[in-house]
Amino acid sequence: MKYDQLTEAKNREEKLEVVKLPYKLTELSPVLSKNNVDYHYNVLTKAYVRRFNDKEGDANFNYGGAKLHNLFWSQLQKPKPSNKPSGAVKELINKNFDSFDAFKKEIFRMSMTIQGSGWVYLAKNGTIKTTPNQSYKTDILMPIDMWEHSFMDYIPAKDAKKKYMDGMMRIINWDIINQRLES
Repeated sequence: MKYDQLTEAKNREEKLEVVKLPYKLTELSPVLSKNNVDYHYNVLTKAYVRRFNDKEGDANFNYGGAKLHNLFWSQLQKPKPSNKPSGAVKELINKNFDSFDAFKKEIFRMSMTIQGSGWVYLAKNGTIKTTPNQSYKTDILMPIDMWEHSFMDYIPAKDAKKKYMDGMMRIINWDIINQRLES
């Protein structure tokens, strides 16, 4: 086990809970369909938490899946046609990318580098990173799930990932991201 995984394992909670959705299953549509949210949240997310709590399977994988998904679901809101960051996260983005448009261009570019499964995320220091599978990192501020089940609503379009990322920018709750920055 790598040092950062060992440190994380020592500091992590013994028992996890699934975050309660702050919206109805239908309220992320058309970005994410009811079926997508239902499957992704009620089947996959809850399974990570259950398996971790029951000490079933790979503890690091299940812990990472649970933590990442809890961050993911709690940062979403009903779609907004013009959804732009404000406050501290806007300052962080502008400091690192000069503009929200430049930030979006870079997070889109990084998301396209993920082959198969993984996450793209805005780190607490304002950089954009990726992490494979369910590898939880303590610097994650705003994770976006890039597994195929996440953007299944957009398949078979050739640009399914891009359409998904466009949609994600419409449902990020920047107030939640600001709260994470403050904590």
